[in-house]
Amino acid sequence: MGATQRVFVGLDVEWALVCAAPGNGALVRGWLEEAGVAAAGELSLELRELVAALGARRDAVFSDRWLIALLDRAAGEGQEAQLAARVVVQAMVPGMVRLTQSLLTPQRDFDDVAQVVVGCLYVVARTFPLRRRAKVAANVMLETLHHVSRELGADEAREVRLDGLWDVLAFEGDVADRVAQGLLIERGRAQQVVGTAELDGAEGELVALLAWGVDHGSLPLEQARSVVGVVREEAERTGAATPAARKRRSRAVRWLRPVAVEWVRAA
Repeated sequence: MGATQRVFVGLDVEWALVCAAPGNGALVRGWLEEAGVAAAGELSLELRELVAALGARRDAVFSDRWLIALLDRAAGEGQEAQLAARVVVQAMVPGMVRLTQSLLTPQRDFDDVAQVVVGCLYVVARTFPLRRRAKVAANVMLETLHHVSRELGADEAREVRLDGLWDVLAFEGDVADRVAQGLLIERGRAQQVVGTAELDGAEGELVALLAWGVDHGSLPLEQARSVVGVVREEAERTGAATPAARKRRSRAVRWLRPVAVEWVRAA
């Protein structure tokens, strides 16, 4: 890393000490085995190798499981919770570097922003809402962005994109999954559309598509809200759709079709 990235150089030095401390690798491996993430003896007892092996697996479900296992430990107290949080932070270093770069302005020094980013990620690692058990890496980075934005007063953070922020945790999935994880969906914009803070599952993919369409000028905000209304109406329906409901559904599909085409092309 360059001379302007002293914060991350310092993290690397600290990480080497964490990895050299006796018992840390065995402790983390034991947590993951206890959580059913890995079979007994499957992971290395050397912490650096263990974390590298976790990141090398291009599997979304696996990434969610081991991250949640560590975040659960990080939510506790004492040195073990601090170790769990430190492992999560190390796994997110590539994402933090890119997030820092995305938030730079002529008035901001790289290391000043990086210090805020790292501090906020520690906070997120210790306080992450464990009910969010899907797309965990993406949600950790989103939470970090929101904390950083408040710390910096960064209105321009709404323009940041998360493309490749978690390359350690990236995986090969279908186009929809890659796009959903490859885009930063600024939650404030997403909440305007769907009125929810959750971005998981099918609803999360709908949020991603609608927010992307609004953000890129492909879908007017009012149309996006109308689409959400139609989706909710269909989900709550107990009988046959009325002619008016079928018309609303057809109109929503007509609005979404070209947005979906552009979305896939952008992937």
